[in-house]
Amino acid sequence: MNKKIIGSFLASAMIASTTTISAFGAMGSGTVVIGTKAFDLSYANDPLNFKEINSAIVDGGMVYVKDFNGKWINNINGLAAEISAIPAVIYKNATQKISFDAADLDAKVTNTLNSAAQILAATQAVVKAEVSKLQTDVDTAKTSVNALLADIAPSNIRADLLSRLNLIKVTNVTTPIITTPTVDVTAPILNSVSLTIGQPVLATKDASGNFKVSLATAKATDMFTDLKLNTSEKATAKITCLGRTKTFTINDAGDVTIPVSELLGSYASAAGISVGTLKGYLGLLGNSITLNATLTDAAGNASTKTIVIAAN
Repeated sequence: MNKKIIGSFLASAMIASTTTISAFGAMGSGTVVIGTKAFDLSYANDPLNFKEINSAIVDGGMVYVKDFNGKWINNINGLAAEISAIPAVIYKNATQKISFDAADLDAKVTNTLNSAAQILAATQAVVKAEVSKLQTDVDTAKTSVNALLADIAPSNIRADLLSRLNLIKVTNVTTPIITTPTVDVTAPILNSVSLTIGQPVLATKDASGNFKVSLATAKATDMFTDLKLNTSEKATAKITCLGRTKTFTINDAGDVTIPVSELLGSYASAAGISVGTLKGYLGLLGNSITLNATLTDAAGNASTKTIVIAAN
């Protein structure tokens, strides 16, 4: 048995002198397995290590040799060995020890290669940046290139692409424009007020933005049915009249129509109130009533105006 192993060692030594062995996710070509130990053939052929090799042989176990085609050979009969027959081992060479799982698998060492699509995408991104010389394109290309895994010899694709990016002179360096969001601080404006008495009766607006409307020209039998407001924006209108306070929603167009019954309560029916009846009430109240209207927009800005309805 020892003669067969030494014979394998001598043959492998001749091959090893002309072969570069690289580390993969499995044991490299040119490996001998003795029981639960594995050795690089160059290491096993070194006279300084003969004592260790002989000790492994004495410990017993099957002997397998991995040729330089990556095939496992049973060292006893010279026939091909099933990879499933290879036990878990501690592999040793002149510089390191590595634990390999059974069936020639190393659960701890894997090398993942960049796909052709990844390399193509990164290269195209670099070319685009070289042509445009735009900072945004350079940044995009760097992200794509940095996503590539580190180069594995003899490949220098990632390093070469990064070098090309470092040579690009950006020509459109600009200072970012920082915009500060505007804050709405303008309160809603009451544009117009009208009473519907058969037809609209417009109120007059004074310099302070307050309104007054007279019933002097209206007939006693005419019905006052609603109050219409128009404002500068969508808002709410909180109106106080005769001790009653109610809030109404003004639409996107700035319009709201308020039934008289919502303003006067029990003083008016759902159909409204006649001008004659209203004037009678006004006569008891100094010939006019004042509505306080507070307009509030979505930002919380508010303004309050008065609307006076006078008998004359």
